[in-house]
Amino acid sequence: LPVQADVLQRAARLVRPGGTLVYATCSLLPEENEAQVEAFLASADGAEFELAPPEHFGAPFDDGYLRLSPARHGCDGFFGAALVRSEGGWTRRGRRTAGASC
Repeated sequence: LPVQADVLQRAARLVRPGGTLVYATCSLLPEENEAQVEAFLASADGAEFELAPPEHFGAPFDDGYLRLSPARHGCDGFFGAALVRSEGGWTRRGRRTAGASC
């Protein structure tokens, strides 16, 4: 499933420090959902991100993920994950190296 991995990698580059990246699919397959998020978080591109489900949301998050199913929620199947980028370490000119100042 290289398309999903590529989407996450490319979108991550556009998220500002402290910003949120939402990965969502209309699938219930773990290999398209949780496996993609976990592989991204374990990669160099995902090192500055962490899974951060919203505190106040109109649907339940299980294990940090939103999963909606036709049987349980009466809608199409959906998956969502909110990933927050850590603060610092990034400027408009690119990544800041240790000890460097703007």
